[in-house]
Amino acid sequence: MRHPRFRRLAVLASALLIAIHMGIPMMAAAAGYIIYLKDGSTVTAKEKYRIENGRALITLPNGTQSFIPAGNIDVKRTEEANKSGHGSAVVLPGSPQDANPAAGQRGVKDKTLADLIAAKAAAPRELPTNKRDKNEPAPGRLVKTAAGFYDLSTMARKPYPHVEVSGELQQFFRGQGIEEVEIHEGTQGDRVLLEVTTNSEGSVFQALTTASNALLHVRGLYPDRVAAFELLFTTPSRERAGQFLLTPDDATDLISKKVDVTYFYVKNVQF
Repeated sequence: MRHPRFRRLAVLASALLIAIHMGIPMMAAAAGYIIYLKDGSTVTAKEKYRIENGRALITLPNGTQSFIPAGNIDVKRTEEANKSGHGSAVVLPGSPQDANPAAGQRGVKDKTLADLIAAKAAAPRELPTNKRDKNEPAPGRLVKTAAGFYDLSTMARKPYPHVEVSGELQQFFRGQGIEEVEIHEGTQGDRVLLEVTTNSEGSVFQALTTASNALLHVRGLYPDRVAAFELLFTTPSRERAGQFLLTPDDATDLISKKVDVTYFYVKNVQF
């Protein structure tokens, strides 16, 4: 059974994780083609690239045409990955490989997102918190998830005390086309809790990117008041679609595209 909102390969991570939270059966991996580059990064394409005049012409999942120098592609790894079926799954590199494939043993493949979710290995560590008294979570306000994170959906909602920061954030999000965002006091005095209603996989990633820009924006205006965002994404029916602790370093990496937003979601979503 397929959930109609989650079909494109480029957002498979969000699809699978939201399906878990909503109790929806896993969908089959969407068709796609993963291009491995020699620097270790990947590009998700709609289909296999074409070589013309030394350039690899790529069609992205949303239909956008792009290109990269053909010499940047790790052709052998790309062909092996897509031949083995990893071309239609989000692959997280770094899992151990068989050191002696010639011995007749089957090499250990990179883990796919589904593998990590099944093993609950996608849950990240909780970042260290500020130890000042004003930032200590109030006792009894939150319960914890199975992975040990504070469940932001159970938090008692309190208005964020700095109205000028709230106003700036509301205006920023609306300027990016995100209307359904609520701004609350976070678990610590220098954190803002943002609850964003998302109705598709694309809106989840848009909200992550917008929140990254918004964090750096308000920190530029009020550097002593906002240290991080706590993000809670929900569906229109108020089901959880993921929660995050977004730091300035995270925001910088996402905006500069040092970290792909899909990869960030998988590695940092708090179960």
